[in-house]
Amino acid sequence: MTYVYDTISISFSIWTGRSKDDYLDIINERGKEGWRFVGFTPPHAKPKGVKGTELIFEKQIPKDI
Repeated sequence: MTYVYDTISISFSIWTGRSKDDYLDIINERGKEGWRFVGFTPPHAKPKGVKGTELIFEKQIPKDI
């Protein structure tokens, strides 16, 4: 099996600390497109903490014959 991977970055509000986008909406929308959510990671840390996260998705693609 062959897979392709993609990420979507989500930023956090500096005022509330909450994500600016609803991550479940993003995961469900990507699922409808055939992507599977496989994990998340902070894109990078800043001096006062993490300012966002990246959602990681994979999708199976047909293997070339």
